[in-house]
Amino acid sequence: MSFIPITIDEYLKIHLKSNPNENVKDFQARLEAALDAFNGGIKCDCGNDIWVVGSASAGYSCFTCITGESHPAGDYEINTAMNKIDKKGRRHIDEMDPSKIAGFFDDDGYEITPNQIKMPLLCLSCKKNYDPGPEDDILCNLNRIDQKDKEHFICHTYEKI
Repeated sequence: MSFIPITIDEYLKIHLKSNPNENVKDFQARLEAALDAFNGGIKCDCGNDIWVVGSASAGYSCFTCITGESHPAGDYEINTAMNKIDKKGRRHIDEMDPSKIAGFFDDDGYEITPNQIKMPLLCLSCKKNYDPGPEDDILCNLNRIDQKDKEHFICHTYEKI
């Protein structure tokens, strides 16, 4: 299960019903400041995106650092924060059903599909590119992902055709 999307106004009503002594204007200002921080790219100390709803009360941190839980189980998050996807339209690991997570992810938690992995010229003349063994495809993809921003591609398992 993932976050339940909610507008700021809807969340304010729910929060204030459970916390009747909370100053409405103060809490709304903290919630909007947390959303602004999220949209501005502020990250938790652990490197993950902050959880806007939790950050309004507990400081700018992610869901896991605030709650100690690895996945939200019906917890709220501001809907505009949930719609965050990277410019390439990839899904984020935090928004996926944990039982269906598979494949490759970048350091920010976004899914990398095999067709997004750049194929270096060296790979085109490698035997493993045309006749991969059971683990070659995975290892080759990991090597290409790891070196995607490097000027020169190096492969220690290259086998010329």
